[in-house]
Amino acid sequence: MWIDNGLCKLCLIYSRSKDIINLKRVELLDKMLIGLANIIRKNYSRTYAFTYSFNIVKQLIENPDPYMDIKKELNKVGKKLSAIVEKYLESVGWNLREALRISAAANIVDTSVLGYEAKNIEECIWDKPVIEEEVEIPKNIDVYIVLDNAGEAAIDLLLAKAFKLNGYRVSIVVRKESYEIDVLRNDIELNNIDVIETHGNLSPVLYIDKGFVVAKGIANAEAYIEGGKTSSLHLLRAKCDVIARLFKVPKNSVLIVTGETLKKTFGN
Repeated sequence: MWIDNGLCKLCLIYSRSKDIINLKRVELLDKMLIGLANIIRKNYSRTYAFTYSFNIVKQLIENPDPYMDIKKELNKVGKKLSAIVEKYLESVGWNLREALRISAAANIVDTSVLGYEAKNIEECIWDKPVIEEEVEIPKNIDVYIVLDNAGEAAIDLLLAKAFKLNGYRVSIVVRKESYEIDVLRNDIELNNIDVIETHGNLSPVLYIDKGFVVAKGIANAEAYIEGGKTSSLHLLRAKCDVIARLFKVPKNSVLIVTGETLKKTFGN
């Protein structure tokens, strides 16, 4: 599905064209646009279209992880910031609600969302949610935290720690292969937290069919709308006009919403 048939396809064209330009291979732009036209013609869903088109980027520039260096720099920033956040969470007794809020606010970095202007993660980490749904997560089921972008992942690992300290069984879930600036297993430092890699580079949300999912970012939220199989909570910012309009919030607002609310809001 496409949340907005026109604007989301425009975002796809913009995003992948910007990837080619950011990666300094503008001579490949014509081939990228041909690939995008073929994807749009085949009428893939949003999740498959964005994933397959990024695979075209990787094929064209012959690099399996084109944003590796950028991810390393983002993770350095995230690691420094996580030390500050960890002290705060210690001061509030590893309050899970606070950890969820900070993790959602950290969803501030992106490579190429149409109309989105990224802000400094250090300045925005304390932003409060504009929409915040509370959910009682049973402690007798596994919690799967699906990561998103580099930089914020260091904060998300503190969320995993908060879950553990509050008595939950928790695992981190990442894509096995690269997608934009999403973190992979080797991009992050894990201390006593299980990690699961899901096949290829489609959203891990599509592969989880048990337990409770806590998913970061727009791509994982949209994948849940298309094929989520279990109860979930989504931590993200309304980075684009389409999502801001549907939730009736200012663009870039922090959102903490259930999977059920996502599906109702997007009419699925």
